[in-house]
Amino acid sequence: MLTLLFEYLAFAFAASLGAIQLAVSLSGLKGLWLTPWPRANRAVGSLLVVGGSWWFFASKARATPYPLLEGSQQGGAFLFAAIVATWATVFLVPWLRQVWGPTSPAEPPTALRGLEALRSHPFWPRRPSGERRGG
Repeated sequence: MLTLLFEYLAFAFAASLGAIQLAVSLSGLKGLWLTPWPRANRAVGSLLVVGGSWWFFASKARATPYPLLEGSQQGGAFLFAAIVATWATVFLVPWLRQVWGPTSPAEPPTALRGLEALRSHPFWPRRPSGERRGG
């Protein structure tokens, strides 16, 4: 039972993270991209969705003699995995931007708010010390 739940959580996390990356890449929200390149970001998103689905549904038989993971449990598990994937995106992006290094000169701060601000800056645009993050 727990093995099936953890496998389902891994599948839902990968599919959610991939869907998020495809959506932000196609909409141009560079502040949430895992890679600095649009095509690479779309490829990562596609691989996460397709690879996670293939792994969960085709890699082995996961049939059980009686339902152990029912609809409401699957819904709750998927919601949990989607929330974790969203937070992973928000917290991984600034770290990955430091790993990749700035791909273009740092842009001056803008007064954009909401999703428009994510077109050029990550969700967490400042370091704890108060200086702006580049990239």
